[in-house]
Amino acid sequence: MSPLQQRIAAVTDTTANLIAQLRELDLLRERVKKAQLSVKRAPQPKRLNGNGAIPRVSLESTEREPARSRRSGSPEPTP
Repeated sequence: MSPLQQRIAAVTDTTANLIAQLRELDLLRERVKKAQLSVKRAPQPKRLNGNGAIPRVSLESTEREPARSRRSGSPEPTP
């Protein structure tokens, strides 16, 4: 094969590879567009806290003892 034929083959191969990559890129763009549209339409989930988890309310935080008197600094006597 002559050097000119080798260069033509290399350019042809590279062109075919680039065309295939462009097609793949177009398909990925379409998938991203569809995913973005579905996210906009879907109901928004609860926000995540800084750790990446949905915050939960524990029973301990909802069932607290009544606050004690702060006037005397000591607990109120029980009758």
